[in-house]
Amino acid sequence: MQWDNIYIAGLGVYLPEPVAAADAVAAGEYDAEESEANGIISVLVEKEKAAPEMAVLAARDALSHSTVEPSDVSLVFHSSLWYQGVDMWPAASYVARYSVGNLATAFDLQQQCNAGVGAMDLAASRLAFEQGGAALLTTGDRFCLPGVDRWRTEQGLPYGDGGAAMVLSTEGGFARLLSTATVSDNGLEQVLRGPRFHDTYQPGPLDISSRIAHHFENHGGMRASTVRLADAVRSAVTQALADSKTELSQLGGVVIPAAGRAKLDWQLSQLVGVEEHQTTWPFARTHGHLGAGDQFAGLRHLLVEGVVTAGDRVLIVGGGAGLTCTCAVVEILGGLPAATERTWPQ
Repeated sequence: MQWDNIYIAGLGVYLPEPVAAADAVAAGEYDAEESEANGIISVLVEKEKAAPEMAVLAARDALSHSTVEPSDVSLVFHSSLWYQGVDMWPAASYVARYSVGNLATAFDLQQQCNAGVGAMDLAASRLAFEQGGAALLTTGDRFCLPGVDRWRTEQGLPYGDGGAAMVLSTEGGFARLLSTATVSDNGLEQVLRGPRFHDTYQPGPLDISSRIAHHFENHGGMRASTVRLADAVRSAVTQALADSKTELSQLGGVVIPAAGRAKLDWQLSQLVGVEEHQTTWPFARTHGHLGAGDQFAGLRHLLVEGVVTAGDRVLIVGGGAGLTCTCAVVEILGGLPAATERTWPQ
């Protein structure tokens, strides 16, 4: 889908302190061989704040570095992978309440790692339909035991904690959203389902790697699933680039999902001509996989570090279990706005 007059007006993060992978290896928490293969230097670890609290702080950071007032935001999408601190409770309503107030429409999105970029697609559609306004997109996750072992839950994908946020507006911003494209292959939902359903909740730690292994052993092997995954990613990338009238060679940067070295190499193989230094790999290897927040935090990193500047176009690649893959192309118009004072809802 090609977009007109949809802008990125704000980007914000809450990023806790990193814990070195070498320290995790020394403590017996992370396999030494996998650490060597992944190339992950550190991941972020939050010791106190719940996931929605981090999302609120990221939202306030994004709004502070924008021209959008909290009261101007009418729509909030909150995305997450894991437990939000309370059972059977709408985390999005909490994030909206303490970021922009009680009247914004708030929804939780649960499309796994793709939810953040998917929210860009959904919010752009809503803003275009309403012909104006602003939307706040947030993510937040805290991965900890006993539910999630950040170093072992999924092979090749150490998890990091944090919150990230993006503000979309029809009234202008430092980047313009040119296009989004979403491609799905629901036949791949079983990759992470495992061998059976359960009558009651199964306490962790989660073992996603064993679910993936079960799928490969019982549903056509690794190659068949990898081909389907590659087809979905390639289709979403191709469509987003075509709709924005952009060639891969014209990109100044690419935001990719955070992963270990092996998955990075696979991602780059789908983006022929894109150099590693143009991607968010340097950020990912020091922060870990931030769930649905990789893309918002990654785009902010490219801007802050000067990897991309005014005039550059950036491809944002999302993907998550389901399978759903959303890609977006944005044009950078300027740098991140300086912070301004805001009054926050209490």
